Amino acid sequence: MIIKSDENKIVEALSSGKVLAIKTDTVYGLICDAYNKYATDKIYRVKQREAKKPLSIFVKSKDDVEKYVDKNVLTDKVFNIMKMYWPGALTIVLKKKNELLDNITCGLDSIGIRMPNDTLLLSVLNKIDFPLAQTSCNISGEKEYKDIHTIDEKFGNEIDYIIDGGEIINSIASTVIEVDNDHIKVLRQGVISIDE
Repeated sequence: MIIKSDENKIVEALSSGKVLAIKTDTVYGLICDAYNKYATDKIYRVKQREAKKPLSIFVKSKDDVEKYVDKNVLTDKVFNIMKMYWPGALTIVLKKKNELLDNITCGLDSIGIRMPNDTLLLSVLNKIDFPLAQTSCNISGEKEYKDIHTIDEKFGNEIDYIIDGGEIINSIASTVIEVDNDHIKVLRQGVISIDE
């Protein structure tokens, strides 16, 4: 179902375990409550995503990161990277806390985290008490979908809401880096250019 950008409706939907397609600061994405296994399983199913490929999360602030990652990895270098590029199109993969969010990390001991540079998403994140599991809005292996009509055609009967954010003209995914012992490894080069 296609709906207009209604912040309260989005918060209500996410809080009740719904899966949404929404425009982000990079591409249209699929989002849901990262702790809701039914919802995260639904994303894997409709996207036809391999079970071994993890999802990452959206958070509302740099401080939020401490809830999900091992505090030993939060070095000055990591904080400086977040300060420099967040909010923005940079996903940072860090060692996570214990068995937290195993439903989206596929047995890995790390998790990808991003603070999006999008007013609506940040406002929604500030009204909920859980991180958002997120991934690009497309069938795995296809290019990201740039408009709600394509999304409706591909996912309309399988996801709960498609939030009309208009067409994305230049969709470029976020850059993904892994930081381990202060060593940066670029896993995907996207909007932001970072040297290893």
